[in-house]
Amino acid sequence: IWMRLQETISALFKTTFKVDSPFDPQELFVFATIGALCGFLGAFFVWVHRQYVIFMRRNKKMKAFLQKSRLLYPLLVVICYHSLSFPNGLGQFVVADLTNHNQVVELFSNVTWTKENLTVHEFEIVENWRTPWTGIFINLIIYMIFTFCGAVVASTLPVPSGIFIPVFKIGAALGRFIGEAMATGFPNGLRYGGTRHIIIPGGYSIVGAAAMAGAVTHTISTSVIVFELTGQITHILPVMIAVLIANGIAQLLQPSVYDSIIQIKKLPYLPDILTATSGAYNIYVEDFMVRDVKYIWYGITYRELKNTLREHKKIRSLPLVDSPG
Repeated sequence: IWMRLQETISALFKTTFKVDSPFDPQELFVFATIGALCGFLGAFFVWVHRQYVIFMRRNKKMKAFLQKSRLLYPLLVVICYHSLSFPNGLGQFVVADLTNHNQVVELFSNVTWTKENLTVHEFEIVENWRTPWTGIFINLIIYMIFTFCGAVVASTLPVPSGIFIPVFKIGAALGRFIGEAMATGFPNGLRYGGTRHIIIPGGYSIVGAAAMAGAVTHTISTSVIVFELTGQITHILPVMIAVLIANGIAQLLQPSVYDSIIQIKKLPYLPDILTATSGAYNIYVEDFMVRDVKYIWYGITYRELKNTLREHKKIRSLPLVDSPG
């Protein structure tokens, strides 16, 4: 980089969408639908993850197995996962021969997979997402289900593992699925104001990735992260719409995946800040405080201490004050 004329900063998943009119205004309804679907799917992901963790903790056999064989559980999960994702076996349905980076790059690619006249490069991309028995739509569905289940199980392993990238991939696949369906339904694009706009499935994939990640983590910043990852802000409006809708739905149904983990582990947890319209602000401490406080003081006699302890056997601790006054 010092000696050559190269980019010092480059996008991780660089896109090449056209800057002028990258989408039709009519497509905003579809982008909003993607946001709603990602909101429900993100909440479902958090619920499934919590139910799986609770099952692992409450099931006596599983709990005993995890306590005795803490390293055996990750080993079994790794063996099962890689056996199912073996490229020459079931892995061909989930693009297992590509790395996570290349999977996202191809999902974000500015290539319509369903069009007929493909270049050599475009054909290579499409071939990764179809098999002699299944097409791209079936493979995208299998890919989402496999990644969904794998992320839920992998996030419970006693080793550092991320949640953001798996849900990011699920959202990207969902967006690509809807984008390719739109491209198939409207092969000549959409007409608005005398101008015809061709459907760009890669844009749908970006919207889905940001919305799904935002729904699971309950953050709006995923929209900014997507722009940093792709190096383009052409789809800033649909991304923001989808992320806000996904967040709104997910927050109504489930906590974020991080808050859910905190609750499962019973760690100190700050609840959400109450809104200004909440009735809780009309409640004062004196409305529910304990007024008849039992206490002991310096200089208390043995008889008084004995009577206090005898009359209040259920009290496990008593405040020590200077004097009864």
